[in-house]
Amino acid sequence: MKLNDCFKEGLLKKMKASKQYAIKSLDASLSYIQDAKDNLKMNNYNLVIFCSYTAMFHAARGLLFRDGVKERSHICVVSYLRETYPNLRRLSNQLDTYRRNRHNTLYALDVLISDDEAHQAIKDAELFHEQMRNIISES
Repeated sequence: MKLNDCFKEGLLKKMKASKQYAIKSLDASLSYIQDAKDNLKMNNYNLVIFCSYTAMFHAARGLLFRDGVKERSHICVVSYLRETYPNLRRLSNQLDTYRRNRHNTLYALDVLISDDEAHQAIKDAELFHEQMRNIISES
């Protein structure tokens, strides 16, 4: 979905920029990373994917809050990153890949996540969080 369409359809809305909400969203991201790690210990690999994606989503959402944008759509968060921050193309693609993986783990009947995939998801979520935190801290 194109960024302009996200705004036209009300899936993204302008709001007052909020560093406080950005920080709260980053805190939520950290909490989901911990949840992913806890689920990894219990071999709940599908939940690791879910929590890792949710951690990335909240970290990205923090950037939107910092910029004064409220979201109502996961795909529009990806669109916002892609179109507003072209230098974050790799991260926006990664977020989109995990968004799709999360969807598959929730709704598909035959998805099996491996131990390696679960470990990698946590690493990716931690790196994504760190990079979003660094960008948000710059302002």
